[in-house]
Amino acid sequence: MARTARGARRQARRLGLLTAAATACAVMQEPPGGPPDFDPPVLTSVTPDSGAVVPDLDAPMRFQFDEVISERSGGELDRLIQFSPRVEALDVSWKRDAIEVRPKGGWRQGLIYHVVILPGVTDLQTNRTDEGRTILFSTGDSLPDTRLAGTVLDWEDGRVGQGALVEASLLPDSLVYVTVADSVGTFELRSIPLGDYWVTATIDGNANRSRDPRESFDSVSVSLDASATFEFWAFARDTTGPQIRQVAPADSVTVRIEFTQKLAPGDPDSGAVRVFVLPDTIAVPITLVRTEAAYDSLRAAARQAAGDSAAAVTDSLRAAGDTAQAAAAPDTALARVAPAPQPGGAGIAAPGATPASAAADTSAAARLLIQRPTLSAVWYAYVSTPLEAGGRYLVVAIARNVSGAEAESHLPLVVPVPADST
Repeated sequence: MARTARGARRQARRLGLLTAAATACAVMQEPPGGPPDFDPPVLTSVTPDSGAVVPDLDAPMRFQFDEVISERSGGELDRLIQFSPRVEALDVSWKRDAIEVRPKGGWRQGLIYHVVILPGVTDLQTNRTDEGRTILFSTGDSLPDTRLAGTVLDWEDGRVGQGALVEASLLPDSLVYVTVADSVGTFELRSIPLGDYWVTATIDGNANRSRDPRESFDSVSVSLDASATFEFWAFARDTTGPQIRQVAPADSVTVRIEFTQKLAPGDPDSGAVRVFVLPDTIAVPITLVRTEAAYDSLRAAARQAAGDSAAAVTDSLRAAGDTAQAAAAPDTALARVAPAPQPGGAGIAAPGATPASAAADTSAAARLLIQRPTLSAVWYAYVSTPLEAGGRYLVVAIARNVSGAEAESHLPLVVPVPADST
């Protein structure tokens, strides 16, 4: 239907040109070339088409359009082709109104191929397609009825893994089937071979379709015999532990400590942080060390108790740090947080698990995200005696990251003097 409508419009343009030529001396006419074209190219056929079985395939795969397309679509045509199983190199050729694709070295017999043409193909008027198409075909047996699906969560940033790279490696053949998570972090691979897979989901920050050393990821082993669904909790793997990035007083009895990495979930014990007065290195006793979430919860409770008065909340945690009641308050807040996975595990949440507190939430990703505590790189340490204005201290901390790597670090703290002091 789209092709018929386009043909009608183009016929109308040709008739318009003839009419304009016949009356050129009498009336004003549109510029040469007829009315502007605002319609994107239409993909009219694909060879081989989805579902085909072509055991002796030799010719390149062809995406045929209804008009001439730009050779520079999307910057480079090969950036618009997503190909599985992954190959070392592709031959992607521009054929005026078509794109031809084949792996360098030719097609392999007995494989299932997934080829995706992404949105972004443009015509000579720079009209751009906004939809892609996935083509599945086989050079061996018929396509299996299999499905590997799931949701990718960016655990480090507490959000869905939009655009995450998902790679399913068939073992022991090392064939890698690739897809990309959608705007809500979900993905699906259909009609991939039966067998054992190692599946990795990566937060592909630079969109280069590969996992770089510092990018967050999660992985799991899958034995696929029909259908499987998983949740992936991506975080960066660091073999060296977190270091203190900066320290600052949160109030007169609380030190805020920020680290270079996200920390393992859970409440640290008071021995994880030590504070010394400089230059004599006299130890200042620590009463509590709390995560950022626990500190925020306790501060919100103090603000509510103070009638939302910011002035009243200032140093309102001081008394809390000196009493057993205060120690219980953060623990109560933390009791609502699900326990963290053990370091080194695959990080896969139980499929279908939905906490009752999320029943009113319509977002599946949001329901998943509250199953685990939000990762943070901040601790708050409560000292037993108030910090002195202008005083100099040394803060020492032993912290563990999400991967389980631990490190000790230290940084000096200088307490600022209030501007109105004399």
